[in-house]
This record gives sequence, C-alpha cells and structure tokens, in this order.
Amino acid sequence: MKRLYTFDNIVNFRDFGGYTTKEGRRLKAGKLYRSANFHRANISDLSHLSDLDIRLLVDLRYAPERAKQPNKWPEKSDTKVLSFEDIGGLRDPDIAPHEAFTKNDLRVAEDARNYMIKSYTARPSDPGFVSIFSQTLKHMAATGDNIVIHCAAGKDRTGTLAAIIQSALGVDSDMIMQDYMLTMEAVDIESFLRPAAKMMESRYNRSYSLEALRPMFGVEPGYLQGSLRAIGDMQAYIRNELDITEADLRALRAQYLGD
Repeated sequence: MKRLYTFDNIVNFRDFGGYTTKEGRRLKAGKLYRSANFHRANISDLSHLSDLDIRLLVDLRYAPERAKQPNKWPEKSDTKVLSFEDIGGLRDPDIAPHEAFTKNDLRVAEDARNYMIKSYTARPSDPGFVSIFSQTLKHMAATGDNIVIHCAAGKDRTGTLAAIIQSALGVDSDMIMQDYMLTMEAVDIESFLRPAAKMMESRYNRSYSLEALRPMFGVEPGYLQGSLRAIGDMQAYIRNELDITEADLRALRAQYLGD
C-alpha cells in the first residue's frame, strides 16, 4: 500500500492505516492520514488533498500557531474541522508552549529531550487533548469518515493521537511504534535544522546549536513511550478518560477495519 505521500509544500503526510491488528484483521488503507500543517499548501497540493476525500480535519495546534500559520484547504470542501482548545490556558497567550520553551529555556540537547518527554507524558491527561481525542474517536465511530490528524510537524501531538486511534482499532504496540518512527524516513530532519536555527536566532536574538535543536525536530521511541506510560492501560483510558463506549468501539472497528 502507499504509506508516504509526496506534496510540494506539505511534509510528513502519510497513511497510518493498513496495519494488521492483533486479531488478524487489517485497518483500511486510504482512510486514516496524518500530517504536518497545511499552511504552505499550493494549488497542486490542494488538488491532491481534494482527491483524498477527507471529511474530518483534526488540528491539534495551539491557537497562536493556527493564527500565525492558518491552514489552506480545498475550496468548496465540506470537511469538518476539530481544533484543539487549550482549556487550561497558556502561560503566554501569544506563543505555544514548545515555542516558549525554545525561546526561554533551550540551551543544550538534554534540555530539548527532557522537554519532549515531559510534554508527551503530560499530554494524555491534559483536558484540552482529552477533549479533542474523545471528539475525534466519537466522530470516527459515528461516520466512518476519511480523516487527517495534524499538528505543526505531524509527529508529536499527532503521534500520541495516532497511537490512541491505532490502539482502539487493535494494532499492537510494536507496530504503533514502527509507524510513529516513520517520521525519520518521511522527513529530512537535517535539512530543517540550519534554517530553523537562523530563524530562531533572528526571532529570539540569541544563538542555537544544531545539536540543541535536533531532539525537537525528530522523534525518539522514548518520546511516545512517555505518553504510553502515562496512559497505562490503553483500553481503560479510551473507555474511562475519553468516554468511548463499547458501542462506540464496535462502530469504530466496523468502520475502519477490513477482513
């Protein structure tokens, strides 16, 4: 099956369906997509997106990110959009938490790695993420729509939600981790580091080493493991924290699993 998609100005777009479940069934291909944001999408990209018949777009970015880099999407689309709502409130309403960390606290690679693990660990219990994770699963169960989930780079917040969806559909943890780590194949991380360092130096008026930035631009197994450890019993988390009923789960599997 086709897993990695190539666009002109959209990165890390891929199909996270198609995997075999623990019961031997297979997630349908061409229904579950994950991506970075769509701010720079051009006409060709929008045409390609239109062909995928995506009916639900889940935007996991904070409001300041959406304001600075609004998504472009095919015109005349009836795609429903779910946007993350920061229920707890940002410390700085003009900047996302990871941007505030980069601005104020990032000095060496270990700072970045520790921040990433901390953010992954906190995410499953964050009220805003719990809400949008639940809304996503309920919409999927009710409609069977083709969906795309995304954040800024399509790897961290997106990675946690993709793992939850795949778990709900019966994919085992090894396969989930394999899908998560595909970011390192789908994206040329090294090509982003130097331009990002220069941009941040200009924006924040201080220097950044490429080594300090690298842990924030890639993925590592330990990052997603932070979310999975925080979740604990995944099926209990889906039922109790995300309020997904057994009927929801049956409907979800009927919609997204093939033979």
